Amino acid sequence: MKYTSIHGGDLDAVERQLRIKREDIIDFSGNVNPLGVSERVKNKIIESVSLVSTYPDKGYLRLREEISRYTGANLENILVGNGSTELIGLIIRAVKPKETLILAPCYSEYEREVKLWGGKCSFFVLKEEDDFVPDTDRLISQITDKTDMVIICNPNNPTDSVFKGLELERLAAACKKTGTFIMIDETYAEFYDNLEEITAIPIADRADNVAVIRGTSKFFACPGLRLGYGITASKELKEKIETMRDAWSVNTLSAKAGEVMFSDTDHITKTHALISSERTRLKAELSQIKGIKTYNLNSNLVLCKILKEGVTAGDIFEALLKYNIIIRSCENITALGEDYFRFCILLPRQNDILLKGLTKAP
Repeated sequence: MKYTSIHGGDLDAVERQLRIKREDIIDFSGNVNPLGVSERVKNKIIESVSLVSTYPDKGYLRLREEISRYTGANLENILVGNGSTELIGLIIRAVKPKETLILAPCYSEYEREVKLWGGKCSFFVLKEEDDFVPDTDRLISQITDKTDMVIICNPNNPTDSVFKGLELERLAAACKKTGTFIMIDETYAEFYDNLEEITAIPIADRADNVAVIRGTSKFFACPGLRLGYGITASKELKEKIETMRDAWSVNTLSAKAGEVMFSDTDHITKTHALISSERTRLKAELSQIKGIKTYNLNSNLVLCKILKEGVTAGDIFEALLKYNIIIRSCENITALGEDYFRFCILLPRQNDILLKGLTKAP
């Protein structure tokens, strides 16, 4: 039976369909910080449990103040939401783009949301011969007066390629000339060694045609909290979103957790050290495994191409199940296919098991 559509983020489905006990699953497909939730966040949730009997602050002032301190963005430019996915949908709904240009390969939710609200999508496809490194000039050449919206993920999932500051400035300026709104998803930006090099938050904090979105599911390992935030200087966009969004979309415990997680420098520092060290080690180890090619390695994602004739991502997926490992097949991802798979960086001992499995795979 073909299981490659299963994603480790849904551990219940993995347990049911693959008959692997939840606690035994080594999930290389979820892209979540392997250090898990910080102790400060856990303790804050525990001490705040009684507050579930009350409504959260509708304006989320303390939460937004913490995000402002963490990102450097102006308080009035910060939106919070029920995960980054809600904010993606709200921004697309507010902009109502007829024509959207999306960086590809990409997260499928962008296209789904655009089409849900009646828009059409075209794709700026990163080239494998360029190792999926984006060509900003080529991207800008595809943006016209008819392009209502551009969506990029930076670093990109699943290619882990990045746009840096000057490229983002040029892109935002080009979009301003054509009247195009640009949404930049920075879900994986905090895993990058030098965040200041790639973040577009300073641009979004002053430009009214740019929005940056981040979540807490991956870097802060809190997918169950459903807490995301966005930054934009567009008053019109913020006003539209406020009229469309559900009241209290961020629950009390998520808001309280957010009030401490962004200032937990110990956890942030430990995460950076682990991911950076393992990324360097994995790059060296993977280069010694015949039959696969890796790309970029900028955040916590690793995209691989299978070079062995007759071997597919499905074959690799099945082979790794022997080790209770779940990876992400890219066979259903736009502009990739069955020759590609993706995994994330976990703890050293878990990464060792993956390397062993890949060495013994077909």
